[in-house]
Amino acid sequence: MQDAETNETRGEEKAGAGPTKPDRTTARQSRGKSGRFERQNGGEAETALSPRTLLTRLEQQSGQLGILRSKLDETRQALAHEREAAQAAQAALEEERRNRERIEGNLKRERSAREQAEDSVSDSRATASALEAQHHLLRAQVKALEHKSRRRFSLRRGR
Repeated sequence: MQDAETNETRGEEKAGAGPTKPDRTTARQSRGKSGRFERQNGGEAETALSPRTLLTRLEQQSGQLGILRSKLDETRQALAHEREAAQAAQAALEEERRNRERIEGNLKRERSAREQAEDSVSDSRATASALEAQHHLLRAQVKALEHKSRRRFSLRRGR
């Protein structure tokens, strides 16, 4: 109850302060508009319009409706074109993604092959170094044998 009483006093204060919105009937009358859309349950009664006036208004509204329909058709066509363009762009994007994945796969394979080739080169260099060291060792051994055999041969000759 107290809430209702406070609401009443607040409502009275607001009502006393004056209307916050202009009255629709007075605003409409001041603008000179007809009250054709007003309700008859308390509002002003519709003024009688002649059939010619109604026909003129109907023709104007029909023309406006035709314009709106043509704009709607244009908008629908533009939307259809946009959808087609979006679908084409989506298809191009998917194709680009597939190409990218294929290229990335090729790149991985090429990197792997290059790494294997580098490993092979590294192994070949190590083998070559080992063979070169073995070659030097064998040359040294041959020279030592030659030197030893010369000594023996020269010692035998000298006897």
